[in-house]
Amino acid sequence: MAGDRLKELVSSGKVSLYQCDVAAMPLAESMVDKVFHCNCYYFWPDLRKGAAEIHRVMKPGGLMVTTLRLSSVASFASRREFPGENWQPKAYMEALRASGFNQVSMEDHQHKHITYQAIYATAEK
Repeated sequence: MAGDRLKELVSSGKVSLYQCDVAAMPLAESMVDKVFHCNCYYFWPDLRKGAAEIHRVMKPGGLMVTTLRLSSVASFASRREFPGENWQPKAYMEALRASGFNQVSMEDHQHKHITYQAIYATAEK
């Protein structure tokens, strides 16, 4: 779906899309300016390995953003659809800090009457 929606940006070389294991990305160190992922960190078996790999591929000063709807995620977690406590934003934010990210924060946003959260982190080397 992302490939279809971003076809022009991909064909122009401005955007590259990868579908891979977050803990083993096929990218060189310090190669990426920005990382965006949505609705996925709570499925990762090891938050620290995923965060460390994202940090490895990012350039110094690069921005990582992830979005989620915390109310929906908490509902799934209450039904034990996620392993452990990895679904909690604070667990992911701690993993980001432990991996070398700075300025880790979470903000509420609203779009078309839907409230969602965005976690931001800056890569420092």
